[in-house]
Amino acid sequence: MPRPPLLRASAWPTLLAAAALVAAQAALVWLPLGWPVAVLQAALLAGGVAWVAAVRGAAPVAAAPFPHSRLEEALDILPDNITFSLFDAQERLVLVSARTRVLYPKAAQFMQPGVLFEEILRSTIAQGEMPESEGQEAWIQQRLAAFRHPVEPQIQELPNDRWLRISQLRLSDGSTAILRADITDKVRKERALEQARQEAYSAQSQLSEALEAMPIGIELYDAQDRLVYFNRKMGEMRPWFTLEEGRGLTHEALVRIGLRQGFPHEAMGREDEWLATHLAERGKRAMPEVRSYPIGVWMHAYESRTPSGYIVAVRLDITEMVLQRQALEQANQRLALLSATDGLTAIGNRRHFDAVLATEWLRGARQQEPLALLMIDIDHFKLYNDHYGHLAGDACLRRVAQLLATCVRRAGELVARYGGEEFVLLLPGTDQNHARLVAQHCMDALAQERIPHAGSPTAKYVTLSIGVAHTVPDAERKADTLVDAADNALYRAKNAGRQQFDVSQF
Repeated sequence: MPRPPLLRASAWPTLLAAAALVAAQAALVWLPLGWPVAVLQAALLAGGVAWVAAVRGAAPVAAAPFPHSRLEEALDILPDNITFSLFDAQERLVLVSARTRVLYPKAAQFMQPGVLFEEILRSTIAQGEMPESEGQEAWIQQRLAAFRHPVEPQIQELPNDRWLRISQLRLSDGSTAILRADITDKVRKERALEQARQEAYSAQSQLSEALEAMPIGIELYDAQDRLVYFNRKMGEMRPWFTLEEGRGLTHEALVRIGLRQGFPHEAMGREDEWLATHLAERGKRAMPEVRSYPIGVWMHAYESRTPSGYIVAVRLDITEMVLQRQALEQANQRLALLSATDGLTAIGNRRHFDAVLATEWLRGARQQEPLALLMIDIDHFKLYNDHYGHLAGDACLRRVAQLLATCVRRAGELVARYGGEEFVLLLPGTDQNHARLVAQHCMDALAQERIPHAGSPTAKYVTLSIGVAHTVPDAERKADTLVDAADNALYRAKNAGRQQFDVSQF
């Protein structure tokens, strides 16, 4: 026997009202809050009133027969990704839109009025059009429970990676309206977005690990010069704040923190001036700066501005290079000192004297200042060596050199060993009278030492003969003329009996 009709032709306006009711309810899920929601709620209320009036036996209005196919066709007014179905209080199918049959093509033959929801569900699963169920009875029972007690929309997977959002509404007479929305594009976009987010996170993690492992300091500031990031190496250089404490602070604020900690040391005592210059050159330096840090390292500081206005700062450790350079400079200084120092007496040697004399001669000529030279000889030193031996002679030379070193007190004055037992005192800015006083002081100081000289025909102690020369240098003459003049004066002092000084008439 054929099943009794579940729908009179005169009831199709009510069904359309129910469809509008369900469409409005589904739209509430998708649309943002605001006045459109109020309009849909009004439509929902109106549809509900129409439905209740219909099911309570409102007077039927005579109308021409309206077949199910026309109703299904009419429901296609819904958007392309929306399908509609209606089940009565006994869970029997009343109406389904044509697109629903397209959505489940293999199970479409079971979608007939009067067929129970459970039968349609099991048939659709049997046809493989609900892969997420995996044929499990537990899943079927969960879906039936959701149908009978709708709470919130559910997501359903279809073959070929397609997805539905199922919204249900229980009507006042116990009927159930189901709205299915194809959300495949949305799911795929969200999935692609999540994959891109995970890839970005992975790339960010890899970049962060790489930056943290680098032996150079790196920091990043935004377009407003606020700290965004710095790596572990940079944090070691500035231990007075952490990344969490410094993030968001301006570069100026962070530099001021460093100044309060005494960094950089070259800014101490002129902090405001240094900071103003530093900020004016911010992001504009073409060449790296060399900076020392409290942890005992030296860094090359590079800064560059990106096209978006960010500032990237890099600190490259050059400590080893700086230490090597310092060691080389110290070695050069020691070498220069050795090359300028007499090995026996530890005072200046002949080479150093020649270099200083040339410099002071030109300076004196330029500034028209006097220059004096004392040529000093130890009297009868050969006899001293013959009597006491060469070791004693070396000791005597060292004692005389030390004594003469005490006779030069002003800046620029020099005492040097000229050769053998001869010494020189170079006295820049010294006139003839002062040169005489220095010569006499040298002789008196040695006399007070009373170094025995048993082989000397002049005295029982070591004595000196000194030749003094004095002039205002002239660039047209050579500095050797001053040496020759002092040497001539020394020759005269020796011929006059030694233990005296003579002044050259230059």
